[in-house]
Amino acid sequence: MALFDARFAFDAAVPAGYCTAPPEDKMEQSPSPALRAISHPAFWTLFLAAILALPLLRQALGPPAPPLPVLGTVPAFRFTDQNGTAFGPEALAGKPWVADFVFTRCPSVCPLMTEGLAALQPRLGERVHLVSVSVDPDFDTPERLRAFAAEHGATSPRWHFLTGDTASVQRAVTEGFKISVVHEGAADDVLTLIHGVHLVLVDGQGRIRGYYDSADAAALERLVRDVRRLD
Repeated sequence: MALFDARFAFDAAVPAGYCTAPPEDKMEQSPSPALRAISHPAFWTLFLAAILALPLLRQALGPPAPPLPVLGTVPAFRFTDQNGTAFGPEALAGKPWVADFVFTRCPSVCPLMTEGLAALQPRLGERVHLVSVSVDPDFDTPERLRAFAAEHGATSPRWHFLTGDTASVQRAVTEGFKISVVHEGAADDVLTLIHGVHLVLVDGQGRIRGYYDSADAAALERLVRDVRRLD
């Protein structure tokens, strides 16, 4: 009896009398596209050029910016916001914020400051709060602050307008934030109420990190950059 030769197998698709042999060892695989790429001399030329260019790129970009200076600490205070709610710096713990100092009877600079800060707010980012402290607190009730905010586009829930008793506000503004406030005339003489127009950047730990002239476009651009540098 003939023995079966495993080298041959019948295929129904092959005419009678023919047989097919099993395939020999698998065909040698060609290199992958990635392997071919890194094997090309041009790849290593570009790779070495990139390494050599790194020092030049660092030099062009300059050294990393140093941390912002710590210029002071926000004073403890307990004021009232435009909604009649008690408000202190602990409400903003862990959040950066920008403070300015205004009053609702101001005939000139305060509306401009508020509208300018409202336009700048989207560039400061969602995490940044704004705090506007009235330097005319005897007149500026929460209702008047709320109306002033609405009139000048300062309606964000992250914007807090604050009022309090005159002595506490004066002490916090001049001694804590280091912003000047002088009222040399009668209580109803708003033209003699003079105050600083700088914005104050405060970090999430309640530390003052910068002062920025609200009327200086270059200073406002610096504020936008500095906010991004805060942790």
